[in-house]
Amino acid sequence: MNETSYDIVAKALKLEKPSRTPVVPIVGLYSMNFSRLSSAELLHDGKKQAKSQLLCQSKFGYDGVFNVMDLSVEAQTLGAEVEFPSKSFPYVKTHPLSDPIMFEELPSLDVRSTRLSIFIDCINFLAQETKKEVYISSYVIGPFTLAGHLLGIDELMELTVEERALTTALVEHCARIVEPYIESQVEAGTDNIVILEPSASSSLISPKFFKIFSFPSVKILISKIKRLGVGATLHICGKTSEILEMMCDTGTDVISIDAYVTISEAMEKIKDQACLMGNIDTSLMITGTPSDVSLAARKCVSMAGENGGYILSTSCDTPIEVPAENMVALVSLRNLDS
Repeated sequence: MNETSYDIVAKALKLEKPSRTPVVPIVGLYSMNFSRLSSAELLHDGKKQAKSQLLCQSKFGYDGVFNVMDLSVEAQTLGAEVEFPSKSFPYVKTHPLSDPIMFEELPSLDVRSTRLSIFIDCINFLAQETKKEVYISSYVIGPFTLAGHLLGIDELMELTVEERALTTALVEHCARIVEPYIESQVEAGTDNIVILEPSASSSLISPKFFKIFSFPSVKILISKIKRLGVGATLHICGKTSEILEMMCDTGTDVISIDAYVTISEAMEKIKDQACLMGNIDTSLMITGTPSDVSLAARKCVSMAGENGGYILSTSCDTPIEVPAENMVALVSLRNLDS
């Protein structure tokens, strides 16, 4: 029986050696280049979003499919005003938490009657269509990042210095808030939930503050995700070299890294504790030639070694501007003996 893409990715997550290196670029709004749907359509219609994602996956043949990344949707559900640019990702425009001491008034996420339902519908359609042939991943915002969206990132940074106990309580509450969304994703059929925690990057806060404010709540969410029977991935953009061991200690199945960290350095630090995912620079994907992308991909696979536990991917969400030939060059690694 031939291994499916799903089987190959699942083996990598289990730190087993697959028959070849799985290739799973992080693809979101990039798919609109081929479905000819607008970003507004993808972000407000779950079935259209799923069809666009599947069309792109089918065109290039990579091993896993994501729903569209949207770091604004949880905050919008809680009252934030969100801007929807025509050709880029939505972003939080206003912050609903005027006073951090009022955080306990923030309710858990209402999934069904808000835009969160769009992403649940997308996951459900992806699951029905792929039938465990392709690995499905979906997203939830990390608790520290959500706190920044609710309060404002500058205000959150000040709070971490001035009111540590209050900051901790706020972040813990943000973790509890997103639990219903996690449960709904699992019910819809996702195989893996990616926690997006960019505000906890060492580019923004110190490793010490990561350990105090982000790590405990992320660990709780990962434990919950795994108890529900699906994989857990932790993605933190920017510089993460100094927190890789702590990222492993969250219990995550997969660590997704940005281009700031080399594959060899990450492999040395995480050893056999988690699967590594990454980390072709998204800037290279835009400006490089297909040969450049292919060379970078080969280097990543070479640095990762032959023992498994590695998924070739982009360093973050694939920009809309990436030429199709560069995606072909990246995914072509799946046809080679790694």
